[in-house]
Amino acid sequence: MATWNELFERGESIARFPEREVQEFVSLLERRFTERPLRIWDLCCGAGRHTVAMAARGHEICASDIAAHGITLTEAQLSEFGLSARTAVADMTECPWPGATFHGVVSWDSLHHNTLENILTALHAVHKRLDVGGLLMVTLKSTRADSFGMGTEIEPGTFVQDSGREAGVPHHYFDESGIRAALDRWTLLALVELRSDYVERCPGFLDVNPFRYTAWGVLAEK
Repeated sequence: MATWNELFERGESIARFPEREVQEFVSLLERRFTERPLRIWDLCCGAGRHTVAMAARGHEICASDIAAHGITLTEAQLSEFGLSARTAVADMTECPWPGATFHGVVSWDSLHHNTLENILTALHAVHKRLDVGGLLMVTLKSTRADSFGMGTEIEPGTFVQDSGREAGVPHHYFDESGIRAALDRWTLLALVELRSDYVERCPGFLDVNPFRYTAWGVLAEK
């Protein structure tokens, strides 16, 4: 079974540029809170594209990921641009900075890579560390995603793919009711299904497809 550390070491599943939505999320936090710098947690930071982008805006960023090589890549990018952030190798279910609190937490294209129990534990850890009125932005895979049902189902809604770049990595898929249940302690400010309807898929589709899969975009307030 592939691990994220192995994927990053092989240079796979590494996105290079920050998502526009993450930049807009930081702008929303800047309008909501007067305190500077903002304290933002990049949960499952991967190779650090969003950590770098948010640090460049002058905020205090904490970045964690279970993959040690991802943290190494994150630190290298920070160093390259003369930026700083607190980094830690940690499982998504825990906050590795005792006592730390945050104005915002972002987890882009990552939290669904686990079992449902661990995802819920991670959301609880985020909720515990957010300031009152703090915001979470997270994307989660939808049951309408192109890869839903592919691979071995290890629990209801969670599949381990047998092939492709993320073979061996668990993926949990949410429908609307599942999203609402997972975030029942939050106030949902935005719940959007980002749709991509695939008319044709060639052999090896998951290896070559450059288009966004169907996912949930969530903005939630503590």
